[in-house]
Amino acid sequence: IIAMIENLLDNGYAYAAEGHVLFDVGSFPAYGELSGRDPEELIAGARVEVAPYKRNAGDFVLWKPSTPELPGWDSPWGRGRPGWHIECSAMSAAHLGDTIDIHAGGVDLLFPHHENEIAQSTCAHGGKVFARWWMHNGMLTFGGRKMSKSLGNVLLVHELLQLHPPEALRLRLLSGHYRQPLDWSEAAIAQATGTLDGWYRVLRDLASVELPPGELPVPERIEAALCDDLNTPQALAELSVLADAARQSGSAEAKAALLGGGALLGLLQQDAETWFRRGESTVDATHIEDLLQQRQAARAARDFARADAIRDELAAMNVAIEDSAQGTRWSIAKP
Repeated sequence: IIAMIENLLDNGYAYAAEGHVLFDVGSFPAYGELSGRDPEELIAGARVEVAPYKRNAGDFVLWKPSTPELPGWDSPWGRGRPGWHIECSAMSAAHLGDTIDIHAGGVDLLFPHHENEIAQSTCAHGGKVFARWWMHNGMLTFGGRKMSKSLGNVLLVHELLQLHPPEALRLRLLSGHYRQPLDWSEAAIAQATGTLDGWYRVLRDLASVELPPGELPVPERIEAALCDDLNTPQALAELSVLADAARQSGSAEAKAALLGGGALLGLLQQDAETWFRRGESTVDATHIEDLLQQRQAARAARDFARADAIRDELAAMNVAIEDSAQGTRWSIAKP
């Protein structure tokens, strides 16, 4: 960190004043390009009180003095600590080199943090591009409010995984474009789970259809959507089209396309029966299968009263059964 700051000082991009070292935004004409801000306005600053040691209102701290009770390190400018922008540039250069391919972060970091990273990194490395591509994700909200520890509305992943299938959480996250805010709600998770139920139902109906040899195909329209700035909502729409096609045709090729599209999105990764029997760890599967055999025998003997009684017994166990030409399937009924 100190070496990078000294580099910026030696090349006229920074200046020391009153124990501080600041980056001179006026020395970097491209400042503001990432966030689309007018550099002249940034240099002039808003109508707020500006520290007297700053040349421009927009100049930002590279190093600042520390009081005895705060953490600090010795430096050529006295005991102090680095500004948080220079920390990231120094770590990036040390571990990834002068130029990186993709830099991501929340949209709330676009300005000033990422703008400052570009300025100090570019100037410290002889004008080299700092990051070739930038990706900024929108904020996750809960009830229309940004998730925040201070608001007490933070949902942790391990807590959600105890309540919902992992693929349902993934589908919900993919349903919005990464650059847009996404509101989290139980209703939205229930909708995502229902969508997956429908897609897995198609795969369960096609369980006897053998896949073509070789690897799963990469559906072109889903790939194109992902190549378009990770347009996951469009990719999910295309996956839904593939599910409808597989439902209607029942062909091996359509089944493979659906599975291939799901694989690109990290969805439909389970066996269909496993999906529908999620949460059955507290259920005695052997006992259920025995009851189903008894019910089948009762129906064959035209003892429908007995068959209905067994169905009611299964329903009391929260087990749903589905009769079809292929036989009887069972799953844990959803609340």
